[in-house]
Amino acid sequence: MGRRTGIWIRRSLRTWPVSNYLLLLALVTAIPVAACAAFLAYHFVAESSQLTRADYEDRLRLMRNAAELRVANIIEDLQILALSPSLSQQNYAEFREHAIQSVKLIGGTAIVLYAPDGQQIVNTRLELNAPLPKRVEFEFERRAIETGRPQVSGLQRAVVDGQPIVTIAVPVRIGGEIRYALNIGLSTKYLSSLMDDYVSARMVGSIIDANGILLARRPLMDGDDLVGRPTIPEVMAHIGQPSAWWIKAVSRTGVPTYTSLLRSNQTGWSINLAVPRDVIDGPLHRTAEGIIALTLFTIALGLALARLLSRRFLAEFADLERYVGGLRSGARAPKPGTISEVNRMKKVLYHVGSELAGALKQQKALLDEINHRVKNTLGTVQSIARLSRASSNDLNEYAAAFEGRLLALSQAYNLLTENNWVGVSLVSIVRQTLAPYAGPERLEIDGPDILLPPKLTLAISAALQELSTNAAKYGAFSVASGKLHLSWNVDETGLVRLSWTERGGPLVHKPTRRGFGTKMITGMFAGEAGWSVSLDFNPGGLRCLMQFWSRDQADHDVTLMEAS
Repeated sequence: MGRRTGIWIRRSLRTWPVSNYLLLLALVTAIPVAACAAFLAYHFVAESSQLTRADYEDRLRLMRNAAELRVANIIEDLQILALSPSLSQQNYAEFREHAIQSVKLIGGTAIVLYAPDGQQIVNTRLELNAPLPKRVEFEFERRAIETGRPQVSGLQRAVVDGQPIVTIAVPVRIGGEIRYALNIGLSTKYLSSLMDDYVSARMVGSIIDANGILLARRPLMDGDDLVGRPTIPEVMAHIGQPSAWWIKAVSRTGVPTYTSLLRSNQTGWSINLAVPRDVIDGPLHRTAEGIIALTLFTIALGLALARLLSRRFLAEFADLERYVGGLRSGARAPKPGTISEVNRMKKVLYHVGSELAGALKQQKALLDEINHRVKNTLGTVQSIARLSRASSNDLNEYAAAFEGRLLALSQAYNLLTENNWVGVSLVSIVRQTLAPYAGPERLEIDGPDILLPPKLTLAISAALQELSTNAAKYGAFSVASGKLHLSWNVDETGLVRLSWTERGGPLVHKPTRRGFGTKMITGMFAGEAGWSVSLDFNPGGLRCLMQFWSRDQADHDVTLMEAS
């Protein structure tokens, strides 16, 4: 009992209805296409995101380098000014004029000359004879005098008006001895201008001193530039570090950001640049969501179309089956359906059934023949469906190819029906097959008129249809200048040699895989003794040579054979 049950289960798994095959085809077609599209889309978006990250990092480095270069130029200008002969001669009035010109050139607020005790000797913001104050906060200037090296301060307040500034101080040597400290004040707006070329829309740039106090910011916030206030906690935690990248933070306006900073060894400042996380992660997230939605939509659409097509096919085949079964009680006019090829089959069956209505013995024989032809026809349709599926990239291409090949099959049946299934002229087959593709000015047809039996009629019609379709897509019929030479001859034994030669079309390349047409033609001609076919993918045009017997051995329909 168990063994029989296992055999029944295995047989059930091997036999599926058309609907299941179409649903499986929809899944097998949709999933790889959606997966490939998803991979490519995600790859391109991820690459774009990487480029955005690289651009962001480059901007931060360039902004740090620009600030250091500007400070280096200012130090160099101050050092040149410190070499002025008027200082060694203590001609402070003349030196003050030189300093005023330097302030204008650099763009600072003032240049001040300090004595070692902090007393101002020259201040370009005050009149020549005005009393000069003594500076209490003198750390950076004193350090310049003591170390003999330039110094850059953090945020300070100007002695004259208390505005926030940073100062750059250099030592002044006279006779090899350091006598003074010469400094220049830079406004926070001056520092902000250093970021204008690097802080694009939606970004936030800032310069922060060693104590975590904002020296400059771009953009401003509602008129408040936040200068003099501590930076946000996420950035404050990394002040003093050489670098910190891709810190998750929240801006003062509540926007989630990625923020990074680089420390300048020359100034001690930290250069900070923040970008909204959505700019970096948003495209990837949106692409992933779109891919999921597109995949689900593609699969759902494919399944819906497969279900719709399967219902239509099954309904028509069921109606055809009922019609065939009803022929036992006498021929009756067929009821038209929605598939033209099935309608044509019904008409053929109707005419055959009408001829068999005279005698009970003749009717049974004819019904047996009809059943045989229907089975062969359905086998042909099934072979066309399988081969069309193998050579199609999507469901639409499959439906178009399947319908076109069924139409070609029905045209061959029409020729046989018109001749009562006695046979069809080879000239008629050639002209009817080629008529949709080219006019007489592009065709050269040469050969005797031969009557082909039904089996051979279907085979030659299918082969010429596939060759014509290929010529229309890729060969001589695809361009206005292309032409076709079709000729045949028959010897005394009844062996026919038919030659198909294209010329004037695009350059022919040998295909890398066998398509439907190649499989079908070679499969048919390999299945009969004495039949043969050869395909020559000549660069000047496709050549095909077919050889077959003009007299059939048995009067039955041809069944398309799949090539192994």
